[in-house]
Amino acid sequence: MSTAQVPPLKASPGEAPPVGMESRLSELVQMVHGLEARVEALEATLQATPGRPAPTALPFPPTRPRTEEAPLLDPSLPSPTRVLGLIGRVCLILGGAYLIRTLVDAGTVPHGVGVGLGLAYAATWAILGLRARRPLDAAFRTLASILIAYPLVVESSTHFGILAPGVAAFILVAAAGLHAVVAWRRDLHAVLWMATLAALGSGFIVMMAQRAIEPFAAAFLALGAGALWLTYGRRWHGLRWPTALAADAGVLILTLLAAWPGVSQSVYRGLSQNRALFLALALAAIYIGSFAVRMLQRRRVVNAFEYIQTALVLLVGFGGAVRVSLASGSGTALLGAGVSLAGVGCYAAAVPFVDDQEETRANFNFFTFLALIFLLLGGSFVLPPPVFATGCGVLGLVAMLAALRLRRKVLVYQSGLYLTASALASGLGAWALHVFMDPAGPTAPPTPAGLACLVALFATLAVFLARRPPDPVTVLMRPAVLVMGALAAVGLGALGIWACCGGRTPDPGGLALARTLVLSALAIALAWLGRRVPVLELRWMVYPLLAVTTLKFLFEDLAQGRPLTLFLAFMGFGATLIAAPRLLRNPAAPETDEDGEDAP
Repeated sequence: MSTAQVPPLKASPGEAPPVGMESRLSELVQMVHGLEARVEALEATLQATPGRPAPTALPFPPTRPRTEEAPLLDPSLPSPTRVLGLIGRVCLILGGAYLIRTLVDAGTVPHGVGVGLGLAYAATWAILGLRARRPLDAAFRTLASILIAYPLVVESSTHFGILAPGVAAFILVAAAGLHAVVAWRRDLHAVLWMATLAALGSGFIVMMAQRAIEPFAAAFLALGAGALWLTYGRRWHGLRWPTALAADAGVLILTLLAAWPGVSQSVYRGLSQNRALFLALALAAIYIGSFAVRMLQRRRVVNAFEYIQTALVLLVGFGGAVRVSLASGSGTALLGAGVSLAGVGCYAAAVPFVDDQEETRANFNFFTFLALIFLLLGGSFVLPPPVFATGCGVLGLVAMLAALRLRRKVLVYQSGLYLTASALASGLGAWALHVFMDPAGPTAPPTPAGLACLVALFATLAVFLARRPPDPVTVLMRPAVLVMGALAAVGLGALGIWACCGGRTPDPGGLALARTLVLSALAIALAWLGRRVPVLELRWMVYPLLAVTTLKFLFEDLAQGRPLTLFLAFMGFGATLIAAPRLLRNPAAPETDEDGEDAP
């Protein structure tokens, strides 16, 4: 009896309802609700049981109880009977695979035909898993296919020697692709993990057993690229890590062996330096290109995986390509040209993210730093050192101009890196160290590339002072400005010493005096600039420079000086110790005496 058929009882006019009638009606309604729930559960049980006749129609339409109680049987949850049945079905499938193995061992079926039948048998169950009605059936059928396919490839390659390494690698990729299709269509995340790990493990086993590196390095690259783009569609991001690490490891092993002197190609099958170079560059192109395309398409923020894998790709891919190029004697000019073009492309990829917004700032930094690395690596391979040093100086100035125009502080940091590379490549740093430290004194003038680097340093600092934004110097910008200021100061000081003592052989006391006076002048100049132009942050260099000058005075001037040179050195160094700290004082802060009162 339905609750809808219970009419509400009303007392006649002027007559009160019987005592306790309302409570009895409530108990009756609850009893009817319980009966309806039990009837519905019984109907569901009868419908789920095969071979049972359909239940007869009830005299009243079933209604859902008002209470939110869970049904007695949830058909969506697999029962233990069903799970055991599926496991039994997997055992039957594996039994069929062992029947094929028995026929092969008995000689009834040739080994090659048996391998083909086993692979076709495994592929059939994967396809049946794709066509299964329930996801659980699809998962168990695909699991059976995985348990058949990958051990078969390993045994056929290592034990029987039927499958060549290239064929085995191709079958591993094809099997992983088939299982990935099933997992993708049926939303089976765990199955895809099992198939991927089985393919990677089988590949490493066969690669080491057969000593065939190239085909399986290529297979790992294919699996890595497939997993990368597959996880972009579904949020199965954890799957990218093992495939990427396997691709990195395969290329690393390949390039190490290809560049190893004396490695025999008879030991490692088909080992070719040209193919190793191609796979190393393919590793970098696949991952960095995929990252760029995806970020440009979706305008999403670069993540931790892309940062880490990019660093590994640079070390393994480009580093391995350089090792192989040097070992083969083919030179690095072509490689450097390609890397330089990649750097230009990374700068172009950073243009869409040029707006200083929180969600695109990380992408702009990622592409610009990648471009800087590519240009520094590629330019050093293509250009002669003087031309490369001059080019780095120009790039440092251009980066500063772009930083001030676009108001992107990270480009200030890149400007400092470009100018540091210019100072190292031009020999300006080594020449300045020689001028300050060589007992014989400076004999050779700075190179034209060194002078060009010095001009670029001062031009960059001048542009920064003339067009800098009103924002304070951040922690990111301070090291770059300090590096540029230090390089300019050291280069200028070395040029001053060479102008005084270069081209001739002065006495040791005169050379020590010249160095002391130049260092003292630099300390006073930096202190004055730190007070007048605080944005350069050069005041941080004053006290380290005074410490260096003190050590130099003690160990060179006092040991090599004559009375006249010592007199001048003491005068100059003493005046510096007095003047430099006074210039560093903040003019806005009033002086105070020991009691804390303002000084008169």
